[in-house]
Order: sequence, then C-alpha cells, then structure tokens
Amino acid sequence: MTPTHRELTTQATSEKDANMNRVSSLGIVLVSLLMLVAVGAQTRRTTRPPAPKPTPVASPATQRTDRPSPTQAAEIAPLTLAVVNDTSVTAADIQDQVNVAIRNSGDPFLNAFYEDRERAIKEARQRALEARIDSLLAAAEAKKRGLTTDDFLDREVNGKIAPPSEAEIVAAYNANRGQIGNADLETMRPQLITYLRGQKTEQLYSALVNRLKMTNTVIKHTEVNAPNLAPGTVLAAVNGVPIRVEAIDVRMKAYVFKMETQVYAAQKGALDRRINDLLLIDQANKRHIGADEIVRAEITDKLKPPTDAEVAKFFEENKARLNGDLAANRAAIAEYLQQQQQEKLETDLAAKLRTTAKVQVLLKEPRPPLMNVSAANGPARGDVNSPVTIIEFTDFQCSACGGMYPMIEEVLKSYGSRVHFVIRDFPLTKVHENAFRAAEAASAANAQGKFWEYIDILFKNQNSLDAESLKKYATQVGLDRKRFDAEFASGKYDAEIRRDIEDGEMYGVEFTPTIFINGIMLQPSEYSADGLRAAIERAFKAAQNRLR
Repeated sequence: MTPTHRELTTQATSEKDANMNRVSSLGIVLVSLLMLVAVGAQTRRTTRPPAPKPTPVASPATQRTDRPSPTQAAEIAPLTLAVVNDTSVTAADIQDQVNVAIRNSGDPFLNAFYEDRERAIKEARQRALEARIDSLLAAAEAKKRGLTTDDFLDREVNGKIAPPSEAEIVAAYNANRGQIGNADLETMRPQLITYLRGQKTEQLYSALVNRLKMTNTVIKHTEVNAPNLAPGTVLAAVNGVPIRVEAIDVRMKAYVFKMETQVYAAQKGALDRRINDLLLIDQANKRHIGADEIVRAEITDKLKPPTDAEVAKFFEENKARLNGDLAANRAAIAEYLQQQQQEKLETDLAAKLRTTAKVQVLLKEPRPPLMNVSAANGPARGDVNSPVTIIEFTDFQCSACGGMYPMIEEVLKSYGSRVHFVIRDFPLTKVHENAFRAAEAASAANAQGKFWEYIDILFKNQNSLDAESLKKYATQVGLDRKRFDAEFASGKYDAEIRRDIEDGEMYGVEFTPTIFINGIMLQPSEYSADGLRAAIERAFKAAQNRLR
C-alpha cells in the first residue's frame, strides 16, 4: 500500500523538507480511514512501491465526471494515446478523469505544475533557493552552539511544541470532514494530532528562520530565474558560503521528473480505465448482455467477507503501524481487506478481457533525467574506471534494502570488477530509530576495511541494531574493538552521513533503496534481478555507443 502523502513541500522541490524532516513528522494530508489502516504516517517512504499492475476494470457509467472548459478543450490536441481493437482513445477522451485525479491528489504543487508548468518550475526554483538559505542558516547557528543541526532544530522546534488541545483537535476534525469521510473523531485522533503538530512545526520553524536572518549575513546576488545563467553563477551567500546555480538546477531535474511521473500516473490510470471500459462494453455486446451482468458475475458475486482469522492475521502483521487494539481496528481492516479482494477481481477481469483483444498503448512514460550523482567517499568495490557505476542510497534498518542487497550481490557476481558499486547512506531516522547508528557503525567498519562483511551482518539482523549488537557484530567480523568503539562513540562519521542524506535529497531520493546507474535513477519496476541486470546492460551499451 502506498504511504500517505505529506501536506508540505516535496523533497525534490527544495531543502525545506530536509530540515522539517529533522524537526518533526510533518502535517499529513488527512486521507481515508482505509489508507490510514494500511500504513502509518511518515515523512519519507521506506520501501519501494510495487511495480505497476493493470488498472481494475470500471463501470462504463463512471467514464466522465466533468467537462473541460472551452479554453481547455481548445488546448487538448487529438493525440491518440491508445488503440483498442479499431477504436482510438485520445487525450481528450480521458482529460476529465485526469483533471479529477490531479485535483484529488492533495498535492498543491502537482496541481500547479499541471496547470502551468513553466510558472510552477519558476516558483519551485525560488522555493529551492529560499530553502537552501534556510538550511545554511540553521547549520551555521547549530555550529555556533556546538550542536548538530538535528539537535539544534530539536531544541528550537520539537522541544517547544505543546500537545494540541481538545478544541484544536475537534476543530481540525470538523474542518477536514470532506477528506476524512465517515471515520469518527476517536478513530482519527492520532492522525489529527500528527496533522496539528505538523502545522505548529511549520510555524515554529518559519519563526526560527526569520530570527536567524536577522543575526546572520544573507546576500542575494542573482535572480534564480534570470535567463541564461552561466555555470558557477552565485545566486546567494549565507555568511559568505555561496549557493551556486548548479545546486538549484540539480534539484529541479528531480522535481520536474517527479511531477511528470505523477501526471503520467494520472494519465495512465485514466487511460487504463477507458480501455477496460471499452473492452467490457465490447464483451457485453458480443454476448448480448449488459456490462453490469459481467461485472456482477466476475466481481460482485465472487466477493467474500474477510474471515476473523484473516483480520487477525493482518492486524498482527501491521500492529506496529496501527493505533489501538484489534477490536478498535477490526471494522477498518475488514473494509480494507474487502477492497483488496475487489481490486484483485477487477484486475483479473481486466487482464482476462485484454487476452482476446488488440490493445496498443501509445502513452509514453517519462524518462528519468541524467543526474551527476557523486560517489563522494562512499564505500566502493569494482573498477573505479568502469564504464558503469552503480550508486545505492541505503538504510540498514530498511526491510526493502535488506531484501534488495542479496539480489544486487547475486547480479554483480557475473560482472566481477567490471561494475563500480558504491554505497551511500540515507538513514530514515524518523521511522528507523537505529538506522543512523547502524550507518555510523558501518562507517567505522569501513575504516578498518571490513565494510562489506559488516553490512552483510547488518542486513541479516535488521531487528537487532541496538548499540550493543552493533559492537557485537564488530567482534564477529574481526575488527579492532578498541578503535571501533572509540570511533562509534565519537560521532566521527556523522558529518559524512549527513552529507549523504543532503546529497540524496538533492538528487530526489525519497525511497530506500534508491539506485542510480550511470546517473539514471532505477524505476520501481526495475527493482528485481532481471530489471537490475537489464539496466546494467543498457548502461554498458550506452557507454559503448558514446565511444564510437
């Protein structure tokens, strides 16, 4: 299940989220109870989303929900997005559904990008510059006080957030009834508290930044959206530390790709529904029955209420992310499992209808941008001069990272030293309490030449990454314990880990693991042995073509 969206700015847009992630788990858009049962609110996603699957078949009666304005209609080109048997599906055919999907996304930046791409990018560049300034201000003040940026922000923001009052909780519940649906106040209370804390965090952080601007030197040199900015152009400086145009340009690559991907997802979903509707109608006409009869026979009549055992099993597997006991969650879990069952039946029917039809999809998925991803000082193996470099941002407590690591190891065996493989840290500190310490320990192991042996143990023992266990693993791989313990306790590698996190956020990293191959981010459907191998082979081929 995809985690909930955050209410505030996306990481790919600016550094503000990087700082805000440090001070709190920000305001979460209030979504349906069903979503909240599936996953807890968090600031970064910790696992990869599943590979795309066919969109469930929909009832033909729900094909249109509104009409584009005359201006919109004039701008919609008759672009053919798919051909179903002999029927063409154009952009105009699905525009209404795409509009609704974008509008209902809950992401104001996606809406702005969809409505006016050029203006949205300019505004995002401005936000990115301001957020970078804010980040440098916080870092400078933390240094003055002899603190890490995280500790400084914890003191100045998190430590000053009072629990929301009952009146505030009730007011937030009433103000968001449209998004909450039928869930009662008590069910939504934990999410409402998180939402209100996020609002207070934003207010305190903004006030802090404004105070810091009064006691530090901030100089703006060049307009961030000025045309034809030369490489190296200094846009602003904080206490003499320059912010160059390249830092903003890199963030914009990640931002634009993320927005394009979300627009594509809305288009693909609407297109799949349109295709499935056409196939359903065609099948009904062939059988001389109503489309509703097919839906009833293939979906409605096959739906079964989840058993008590199924509900209990789901609760046991997810109780760490749920609020309350089994009794409090029973109804919502049953509803969620019922919806999962229905979606599977719908997907199966859609796939069945496509087996006997001619379907050609012409809609193109956005291509990830080429990023100049630095290896920094990340532990590496393989030939540094190899034409193919893989850089993985990882979290040693992330289960998806633990599952991906042996897969990467197996794939890379066949390449020997021909592939340069680099690990960089991206501990998700708000959801994995031991991830940062594990990264510190891995860095200390790397200093003694035992990084790979050490992280192999970490990934196999993700539920035991407390300090004592991390020291025990150091003994198991034969490290000098005196040196390891001293470096582990001193925070010697903290700055490098934080730089990895900041760089990852700049490159648009939002998941762990996130893998770049020659600067191209691996896409969700490629996180498999076959997908990884295919991406490596493409990189080798592209490198050979450049040499010709």
